[in-house]
Amino acid sequence: MDSRVKHRLVIAAAAAGFLVLAGCAQPDAPAPDDTTVPPVPPTAVSPTEEPADPADEDESLEGEPSLFGPEAGADMTIVGVEYPGTIALLETPGETASVISDLDPLTAILTATGNNWSLPDSTWYELDSGESTGWVNARNLTQLGQTDDATSAIVEAEGRFSADSIEELGLQVAEFYASDEPPSRVVKSGPAERGDLHEVTYDVVGLGDDSVMGYRLHVFGLPAEDAAETETTEGAVTLRTVERTVMCARGVTGEGLCV
Repeated sequence: MDSRVKHRLVIAAAAAGFLVLAGCAQPDAPAPDDTTVPPVPPTAVSPTEEPADPADEDESLEGEPSLFGPEAGADMTIVGVEYPGTIALLETPGETASVISDLDPLTAILTATGNNWSLPDSTWYELDSGESTGWVNARNLTQLGQTDDATSAIVEAEGRFSADSIEELGLQVAEFYASDEPPSRVVKSGPAERGDLHEVTYDVVGLGDDSVMGYRLHVFGLPAEDAAETETTEGAVTLRTVERTVMCARGVTGEGLCV
């Protein structure tokens, strides 16, 4: 074979071998300065919190959510509790539930949470007492409305009441407002105080009206020696003034009117 042909075959074989080696070479490794950043996981979005449903906590709880009751944020007042008694704040709706704390009807500041519960024979409202949250029977809760002077209406209808004590005088006033059917609950809800004026507070709860639940009556009486200067009386205390505050069953307007 011609030497020039052999030379050309050697060069061609060398070139083919170089191409094969180049095709098998690994790709370049990343430069030392290159930094691989891991992907950032998506941020979890917390669901909007809703008022707790007592049935979610206790599947055996009777009843169902009530469409009737105060809205969240409503100021509630305890009524119909005999002084100096207290009323229990309960863990769940129902008379047999565990007691969280005992509330003083005269000093408790209560706010409705908006959770209301209906049992076969009662309705319950969930309240925030500032220290804890629990349930109270709706029969002992109201939103207070306007206060007015009811003295003249009583005197025009019945004359000026008198009694041997301020407690008896207050009871006379309460019975003036109580209904027979349905029978109202009449309760002395505050202490009797004696000074220049004697005074006592009575609650009349349950009038058979779906708007006006009852009245809180703050009764003032004059001792006999002072009453004698104005008119003749036979009792030790005669009626001076009655401040009447309406109890609203379904809520109260900004003007203090029952809805």
